[in-house]
Amino acid sequence: MHLLWMFAVAFAPSAFAQGLPSDADELPVPTLKIDRLPPDWSYEGAIQFGYGSQPVWDEYVPSWIGMGVRGGAGINFGPGHRLGALVSTSVEGPIGVHMSVVLEPLANWDYVAQNGFAVGAGIGPGILYSQRNETVFAERLVNASGSVAARVGWSQTFSRIGRRLFVYAEPRVRLVTGEDDPKPTVVVVFGSGAGR
Repeated sequence: MHLLWMFAVAFAPSAFAQGLPSDADELPVPTLKIDRLPPDWSYEGAIQFGYGSQPVWDEYVPSWIGMGVRGGAGINFGPGHRLGALVSTSVEGPIGVHMSVVLEPLANWDYVAQNGFAVGAGIGPGILYSQRNETVFAERLVNASGSVAARVGWSQTFSRIGRRLFVYAEPRVRLVTGEDDPKPTVVVVFGSGAGR
C-alpha cells in the first residue's frame, strides 16, 4: 500500500507543474564576446619623409628634404603603452652635392589610445656621414649627433591578429658635433606593424 501511495504522489500532475518556468521567470540569453589579448611585444617598419635644417652644410643649403626608412620594436605594458628601441636611417640634402646620411638609434616610448590617437617620444645618439661635392673639390665628414623627437598621429588595428597601420608627424631636433646651432626638422612617417 505504501508503495502504491508513493507512486501516485510521484506522478501526480502537480509534481510536473512546479518545474516549468513562467514568462516572468525567463532568463536572458547569454552573449559571448570574443576579444583578442593584447600582445606582450610589438614591432613596426616605416618610411619617412622630412623637411628641415641640414645637419651639416647649412651655410650652403639651409633647408632641404630628406627621406629614409625606420624600424622599431618594444615591450607593451598597461593600456596602450610601449617602451622600446627605434632605428632610423635617412638621406638628407641634395644627393651628391651637399648631402648627409644619418643613422639614429633612439630609446622610444609610444602610447596608442583605443580611438587610434597616438603620441610618442624618443631620445638617442646618431652618426652622420656628410659629403660636399663641387667641380674639382670634395669634402667628407663624419659627425656624431644627439637627437630628441616627439610624435603625434594615428594608429589603427586592421585585423584580428593585431596588424596595424599608422601615420605620425614627428618634430625632431639634432645637436651635431662641430655645428653651433640646433638642427630642427619635421618628419612624416607612414608604416605598418604588429601589436599596438
